Amino acid sequence: MDKLKVLIGEATSLAYSDEYRLQALICTGVCVTLISACLWKTFYNPKLQSEKDVSTIDSKDEKPVPMTLEKQLENTLLRFENEFKPRIENLLDSFDPTDEKQIYERNYCNEMLLKLLISLDGIDLVGIENPRRQVLRSERKDIIRLIQSNLKKLDSLK
Repeated sequence: MDKLKVLIGEATSLAYSDEYRLQALICTGVCVTLISACLWKTFYNPKLQSEKDVSTIDSKDEKPVPMTLEKQLENTLLRFENEFKPRIENLLDSFDPTDEKQIYERNYCNEMLLKLLISLDGIDLVGIENPRRQVLRSERKDIIRLIQSNLKKLDSLK
């Protein structure tokens, strides 16, 4: 009989501990739900969300327009004149062969001018009709000569 009482007592305590666990689990779930709702209410702004959606839709609809051959040539020339010509002139005026920064700058300008020449080589004039082709060809040739003359100036600093 004593053993039966002990078994009943253990079963009752297990039942209470399971009930307690269930209550704790329910309370935890309710707390997590309330905290999530508060955070969502605090940080969610539908106005900002709709602006983000509109901007992503607009950027997806806009496809880049390919540049014309004239624009490609003009872009390369402007890039040379605005980015590299002043840097090269500065180097030519005050180049010190012992200064590591100036050597690095010379090498950088040299590489970037070669990169511009490669981009000019990528401008294909094969399918273009003759009057326009001659104009584009002479413009490209002039830009190439300009860049090559500056490459020679940079090479003279070595």
